[in-house]
Amino acid sequence: MPATNSSFSAALGPREPKTDEDWEIRFGFMLHDCSRLRRTKIDETFKPLNVTRSQAWLLAYLSRSNGSTQSSLADQMSLGKVAVGGLIDRLEANGMIERRASPTDRRVNLIYLTDNGSDVVREIRRLTLEANKLMLGDFSPKEIKTFVKLLDKFRSRL
Repeated sequence: MPATNSSFSAALGPREPKTDEDWEIRFGFMLHDCSRLRRTKIDETFKPLNVTRSQAWLLAYLSRSNGSTQSSLADQMSLGKVAVGGLIDRLEANGMIERRASPTDRRVNLIYLTDNGSDVVREIRRLTLEANKLMLGDFSPKEIKTFVKLLDKFRSRL
């Protein structure tokens, strides 16, 4: 049976939801809202570095697996090869990464952070930790760990 407008009002209104269904609906909206607001904050935070959130994401993956192929990065990030290729092109143009021919397969390029890219990764980490302090406020380390574990459980179901 489809939810009525009054059902959504109950789930999304200022009061605590009354039913389990309302809590489930609230969960989805809250997750979406928090994600949107965090993206906006991180975009503002990274602006001085001249990187987008997506570029920062690729740099973070590359920092853990320097010398990866474009295909490998696309798989790790669950993105298409073309989308990752565009990110690589822009980061290469900004001098943060470089392509090097694979020593074992001439058809493949390996992607490496440049010194500048490594510096940007360190700054991304610093700025992210700074922004997280503001966003997480008075959450305890235990609450944060619990929340991360719950989100990981949720993500694995997706």
